[in-house]
Amino acid sequence: MKIEEELNNINPIPVRTWNWLGVNDISIKEGLQDHRANSIKEGLQDHRAKYPQVLPGQKDNRFARFAAMSSKVGESRLWSSISYEGIGREASVQVLTRYNTGFYLETKPGEKVTDPVRISYSMEEGIPLIDNNAILVREGSEATIIVDYASMDSRKGFHNGLTRIYCEKDTTLTYVVIQKLSEESTHLGACAAKLEENAKVNYVLVELGAKYGVTNVQTDLLGKQSEAHMHTVYLGDRDRMIDMNYRINHYGRETKSGIEVKGILLDRCDKIFKGTIDFRKGAVKAVGEEEEYVVLLSEEVRNRSVPILLCTEEDVSGQHAASAGKIDENKLFYLMARGFPEAEAKRLIIEAAIRPMIDRIPEESIQRAVYEEVRRKLRNE
Repeated sequence: MKIEEELNNINPIPVRTWNWLGVNDISIKEGLQDHRANSIKEGLQDHRAKYPQVLPGQKDNRFARFAAMSSKVGESRLWSSISYEGIGREASVQVLTRYNTGFYLETKPGEKVTDPVRISYSMEEGIPLIDNNAILVREGSEATIIVDYASMDSRKGFHNGLTRIYCEKDTTLTYVVIQKLSEESTHLGACAAKLEENAKVNYVLVELGAKYGVTNVQTDLLGKQSEAHMHTVYLGDRDRMIDMNYRINHYGRETKSGIEVKGILLDRCDKIFKGTIDFRKGAVKAVGEEEEYVVLLSEEVRNRSVPILLCTEEDVSGQHAASAGKIDENKLFYLMARGFPEAEAKRLIIEAAIRPMIDRIPEESIQRAVYEEVRRKLRNE
């Protein structure tokens, strides 16, 4: 596989618009990095075992299977049937053929697992992290998965990951992703999900790190009354580039979707949000809505939002909105008049805006870590 020095025209929007808007796709000055290519270049051994997942030390009886990803699983008919290019074809091919870590989780039919499963990936020593993950939620079961990406130090790193999800009938999955990579790292995160009748997936996505943060999430609501709800919070600082591309496709009758995004931008951050709800023919009485709100803390940030509704079915209901603004001066005055310093008053207002999203994380320890990271960035540390 040829490794390019730059990634061009990646994460494309479903329906192209005027080129001068700069939202159809993006290009970044970093290319795909490969652990095997580095091995040849530097004379190192294959790093396939460098990123072992944090999996249970013994068999977890709550699940039918919970293990490291293998080619036997990843290339099975079910997962091969999920056609999805994600951020870009080259990035997806790299994950599927050259991953150096990943997990496969399959629930038991009818089993409702109440305690979250946490999987942590910690980047270190500049070795690329390429993870291939799959989650199969069997009929009538429920589960919560938390995936945490972090850097052990401030060195430059590279992450390219793909998670494929399949939810059978009458299931509920909560899928949480926390991204806190170092400020010089590149993060490419993709996810594709398919839902059968009366299945529900709740996404909680937290984007706090990486110089280039590029994400793509596609959800297909295939079965009647299936649902997908996305809750995202992001903070962009310094010279970071953030590109989020979400798409929910309604195929089944009476399906529901929601995309809720809240963000904070400061310094010279460049951010693009692309949210698409697509009502396909046959999605009778489907309902979808999306909304983004971003707080702008600098005159130098670049904020672009593209909420899109597509429709080939008449009997549907869709809403979309995007808004941006500075901190409410009345709220700021109110708090400062009661003795709060300006910096503390701003922090309280910002945290109040994003709290509903962070509180959806099902572990308090992770919530506290996210709040601390937000506060650190607001202090420009």
